[in-house]
Amino acid sequence: MLETRLVSSLEKVGICGEPTELNKDYTFSVLLGETISFQIAYRESDKEKVSEYHLNKEVVRVHETDGVHEKLQEMEAPGIRVRRVLPVMCRYSCNPESWDEDYLFRDSRMAPDLLRDIGEESLTAGEEWQSLWVDITPGQGQLPGNYRVSVSLKPADGGKETECCADVRVIDSVLPPLSIPHTEWFHFDGIVNYYKVGAFTEEFWKIFKNFLEVYVRRGGNMIYVPVLTPPLDTGVGLERTTIQLVDVEVSGDKYCFDFSNLERFLDICLADGITYFEICHLFTQWGAAAAPKVEAKVNGERKKIFGWDTPSDAPEYLHFLGELLPALKGVLAGRGLLPQTFFHISDEPDLSSAHYQTAQKAVRSLLEGCTIMEAVSDYEYYEKGLVDIPVCAVNHIEPFLEKHTPGLWSYFCCAQTVEVPNRFISMPSRRNRIYGILMYWHEISGFLHWGFNFYNSALSKEQIDPYETVDAGGTFPAGDAFLVYPGENGVPEESIRLMVQEEAISDYRALCALESRIGRDKVLELIRQEAGMELSFRQYPKTDGFILSLRDKVNRLLMEKGN
Repeated sequence: MLETRLVSSLEKVGICGEPTELNKDYTFSVLLGETISFQIAYRESDKEKVSEYHLNKEVVRVHETDGVHEKLQEMEAPGIRVRRVLPVMCRYSCNPESWDEDYLFRDSRMAPDLLRDIGEESLTAGEEWQSLWVDITPGQGQLPGNYRVSVSLKPADGGKETECCADVRVIDSVLPPLSIPHTEWFHFDGIVNYYKVGAFTEEFWKIFKNFLEVYVRRGGNMIYVPVLTPPLDTGVGLERTTIQLVDVEVSGDKYCFDFSNLERFLDICLADGITYFEICHLFTQWGAAAAPKVEAKVNGERKKIFGWDTPSDAPEYLHFLGELLPALKGVLAGRGLLPQTFFHISDEPDLSSAHYQTAQKAVRSLLEGCTIMEAVSDYEYYEKGLVDIPVCAVNHIEPFLEKHTPGLWSYFCCAQTVEVPNRFISMPSRRNRIYGILMYWHEISGFLHWGFNFYNSALSKEQIDPYETVDAGGTFPAGDAFLVYPGENGVPEESIRLMVQEEAISDYRALCALESRIGRDKVLELIRQEAGMELSFRQYPKTDGFILSLRDKVNRLLMEKGN
């Protein structure tokens, strides 16, 4: 006999023994235009038995009268998607020298992360807990009301179906657009290398659109633009696959630029909902010591003209930038995009680096009127005027917050391992979802993460198969390097972490919606009362219940206040 339990999206089923079942009278609530998720945990109650089941789902609208469900004629219902939750091998689960007690595991093991659509194949149930992932997405034209989602698993041998039901309240309130930029660095060589397609070929653009659709649907509204091959996560002397949107031709000491691929890229992104653009770094990572790889046509032959052997202060490279940047700005300005475009010099620069200071001086005048943003961890960068928008790691952000730094962004990655939010597979999902509430609490102006689809080992020494390696070749905690898996036919498969992060972003948007109706002070007081404390990036309630209860109260208030 199949045993099932209805559990929240914050549960990682199969990691910590018995999954926590939601109360029988629990009702999920969702605003128009958002996606909420829950899980159905299942296992075979007979430990000696392994059974095959087929998915059978139906959705009916129900009407509540005095707590009694009266079935009505079936009407338009919220969009439903049911997927399998599959485990992946986490060999490097956390930094062994830097961790806290708020991890689910720290050893090497299989753990749930990959979400895969269910076709005609059967589901195998044994004694270990597994789960199905269910998404509810009501469109903005959806009728508000109460719905019952019924998911049935039918034994392959024709026995009695097992049914698991969830009540969902669709609230007549539209989730507003995300009001701040959110970027996950999009690694275009991941598409080229994994799918074995040429950069900017028709097949490439097709796959890129598939990935971009997921990127935007799950909350990305700003995209990294590889005008030149990005000098990120590349070991000294090594090269990543060339991804250069701007074609260059050398004519004497002059450069001719072809922006055709960039124009097509911008067209696709704008059509899919991208609002902000983030130009790739103009110098190498961690100090701006050298130029990025640049290829150009010289005497009819394409060749590398700049790279690791080009110092960042080399006159020929600075001359190149002196021609490229004005031309690039002209393209962006001509399309009205310059105000929402951001520029980088070097990622996580070293303040004492003479190279970085030289690079700053060299391009500041070329980028006059533009916005420079940088991932930094030292307030002195901002104090010295080296960056217009500081993007600070959440474990170093306190000085920026104490000084009320305007326009402050935040990020986390492989180094944010203790106390603060993050989204490693080994962490509980609430540590991922709390980020939306904390961004609202601290009035963070933007969110950056480095890995949407980084399918290389650390420093790009080799390419990896993300279905086999989720830790960048045993260097970054499992799950840090990417949010989507490169599925068949160029269609990405999503992860638990991506879906929970989308819920975090939806929490932020819902809090903003409530603020527009009752004011920020009352929203903060609601959070404070529910948490029982003042929040910080290091201190927040470490329970699933806090997040679920807060969001339910926010939704109830939105329902009461109406549109």
